[in-house]
Amino acid sequence: MKQKVLETIRLYGMLSQGDSVLLALSGGKDSTALLQVMLEFKELFSLQLCAVHVNHGIRGEEAQRDERFVKDLCAKEGIDCVCRRVDIPALSKSLGIGIEECARQERYRIFKEFDVDKIATAHTRSDSVETMLFNLARGSGAGGLSGIPPVNGNIIRPLIDCTAEEIANYLKDIEQPFVEDSTNECLDYSRNRIRHKVVPELKEVNPAFEKNAAQAAAIIAEQQAFLHEQAQKALLRCENDAALLAALPNAVRHEALRILCKENCGIVPDYAHMEALDAFLQNGTSIQINGGAIMRIRKGKLEFPEMPLEGEYCFALAPGEYNLPLGILKAELLNCKQFENFKASLFSFVLDYDKIPSNLICRNKREGDRFFDEKRGLSKSLKKYLNEIALAPEKRNVFPVFAAGETVLGTLGSHAPKEYAPDAHTKNYFYLYLV
Repeated sequence: MKQKVLETIRLYGMLSQGDSVLLALSGGKDSTALLQVMLEFKELFSLQLCAVHVNHGIRGEEAQRDERFVKDLCAKEGIDCVCRRVDIPALSKSLGIGIEECARQERYRIFKEFDVDKIATAHTRSDSVETMLFNLARGSGAGGLSGIPPVNGNIIRPLIDCTAEEIANYLKDIEQPFVEDSTNECLDYSRNRIRHKVVPELKEVNPAFEKNAAQAAAIIAEQQAFLHEQAQKALLRCENDAALLAALPNAVRHEALRILCKENCGIVPDYAHMEALDAFLQNGTSIQINGGAIMRIRKGKLEFPEMPLEGEYCFALAPGEYNLPLGILKAELLNCKQFENFKASLFSFVLDYDKIPSNLICRNKREGDRFFDEKRGLSKSLKKYLNEIALAPEKRNVFPVFAAGETVLGTLGSHAPKEYAPDAHTKNYFYLYLV
């Protein structure tokens, strides 16, 4: 097994001379084997090894036993070890996700806290095949069927080509004990059902199932990498043009949409959403992805706007600064000379300070708002105005409106009614603008 691991390390370029490596150490069979085999390569690669153990707070005294085992093992081998404790059941409940997924996310979050060159996890070929089957059962695309990648950023998996049997034999040969996690036998967990029920049945069909599945995953990973590259090139050509994206070949278009969704929303759409995204590209204006992020077509371009801003506000206007959902509204009192030298803002509103009504207020947009456009000499709905200036839809509900009681005087970018607007006799200007 040692030689196989060395070949894996060299094949994927997992280690460089002098690397500092953090070992994810649970104390179980796989991670204990990882520690021992990395110790064997310590001198060859001039490695600086350390370890981290995460106590998930799930198994009571058994978890404390595992922590003690890891500490004793690291002390025996002369490796620095950090132990962290996390209440995964409570955290998973607060986040609304399953215990398995919560534990995985928390482990990797903790791993990333360490300033090391590489993070080594003890995933095996058997783990990769189980992941492949798990994702297949969930309805995953090619990305999920490629198994666990040998290298992901600075995360390396030296045991990824080893089977569970090979690791068990290796530990037996070097007479190295390890701890058993009793939850590994619990069929309440999906991965355990796959490990104990599904995989043995498939091995009955073909004893070489794990090897064949791993080869298939590797082929899928190569094809997926090529498709990903083609999709990235297509995105550069299309520049988010919805019509050009819609005309791409199916596989390239779907991968391009996955890239866009992940980069802009942190969401990877499932198959059902991909069908909806396809239909949206052909004739839609906006769509909600996975119940969260929004994708829309605006002026022929694909956009990922923020969720609509919210928050009602209404306050009396006087010189000063006001925090609005869109930014800071500044209300400046300027004399003639100051106003002449003031750099005009496209989004501004100007009144004669000495003419402003006593009930001048600023509030957010309301349904049915209209104002008189002095420049064009006509009444205009605020909704139409905001559409004309191409303000993003998610910002419209909180756009500021200036009113005297119930009468709308105008908004940013419009001209004030004649009775309140500056003229040749104006001495003091009330200048409103957003920053």
